[in-house]
Amino acid sequence: MDGVGAFSILAVTVSIALGRPRIGVVQLHHSHAALLGAGLCLVTGLVPLALASHALLVLWRPVLTIVSLMVMTLIAERMGLFEVLARSIAKAAGGDGRKLFRYLFFSGAVIGAFLTNDAAVLILTPLAHDLIEEIETGDWEMAHKIPYYFAVLFVANLVGALVISNPINVIVASLFDISFLEYAAWMSLPALVSVLVSYYGLLWFFRGAIPPRYRYRESPAASGKDPRSIRVCALLILLTMTGFFTGNLTGAPTWVVAVAGAVSLALFYGVRSGSSLAPIVRGVSWDVIVFVIGIFIVAYGLRAAGLTQAIGGLIKGLTGGGGMAQLSGATAIIAALFSALMNNHPTANIMAMVINDFGAPSGESKLLALSALIGGDLGPKMLPIGSLAALLWFRLLRDRGVHVPYWLYIKIGVPVTLGAILLSVLTLNLEYWFWTL
Repeated sequence: MDGVGAFSILAVTVSIALGRPRIGVVQLHHSHAALLGAGLCLVTGLVPLALASHALLVLWRPVLTIVSLMVMTLIAERMGLFEVLARSIAKAAGGDGRKLFRYLFFSGAVIGAFLTNDAAVLILTPLAHDLIEEIETGDWEMAHKIPYYFAVLFVANLVGALVISNPINVIVASLFDISFLEYAAWMSLPALVSVLVSYYGLLWFFRGAIPPRYRYRESPAASGKDPRSIRVCALLILLTMTGFFTGNLTGAPTWVVAVAGAVSLALFYGVRSGSSLAPIVRGVSWDVIVFVIGIFIVAYGLRAAGLTQAIGGLIKGLTGGGGMAQLSGATAIIAALFSALMNNHPTANIMAMVINDFGAPSGESKLLALSALIGGDLGPKMLPIGSLAALLWFRLLRDRGVHVPYWLYIKIGVPVTLGAILLSVLTLNLEYWFWTL
């Protein structure tokens, strides 16, 4: 099958995923789009069945990790952990609007780092909305509320300090055999840079909109939730994170630790609440899992059609024969642009194949993979279609009567994102230069 046909499959897949058209009474979603794209790749022979089976073997561990993290997030939400956090933030800010913005942003960054970016958006967007509606003063306009919603959005698209911060990190790290601790060692500083650039960029854009004061009326404890259960929930999550960081010492793979944490928390929740786990299982974003698997197969098809070779040639052409620093920077920028234009999930898979085709030594391949992830993690902030997290954010706010213009998203996202990418990649390359002297 020629390249035109393969690119047509990608175009149809992405268009349906973003446009979500309705056929009769059926509303198509990104999972349907990915299934259609993967099916077309198989039916046309672009991706042989043997290659599709290999893709599933490659993906089952990272997918199991993502599902486990989703289960933990859902249970923590049901037990009231995030509601307690939101109210604590409002109380700690002491009526200072800028402090509220700062605390919401940085606490969201921590949640996004430990429990994935999509989870951060799904949980923090409705919490932030309810919190703002509860504490607003009489003179607050919508313009005063928008900065807090953007704070929640931007923490969902930062450089992942941890493998588990973003599903694409889990997939790409698995492909390049980057361990949890190795990833954290390289990406913590670039992640911190992206956090600071994003925070101060937002603060500058909204410098006149963030209200100086608000009134906080302390409410009863989180909807009658059991404080002891919340503490145990937080402890089990902390133990799971400890397991991730000590994986190199214990030999426990990331996916094993994630499954163990999810099972432990699920057992505690079931015993403590006496509730069925069925709602938790149903609450997992299975559509995201289907999308990840389907789009991975589509990426294999694009590789067969020559797209990865074309992107590889573009990256090398941009560097003009320069060294690893230039190659790393070009990789990050291309990954960011493709992520903004066609979503970061297919981009991450395609960039992984591009880097693998370079045939570089292991250390250089890992540097390029991490550079691509910087672009893939941050790039979606430039256009609303760039990530599932952004699409979820728009939908959640629209459902609550808040309409954020696309132009405002782009106006803020492009300059802040480009600045964050360049400084984060520079930081990563300085680390690489220092450790390879």
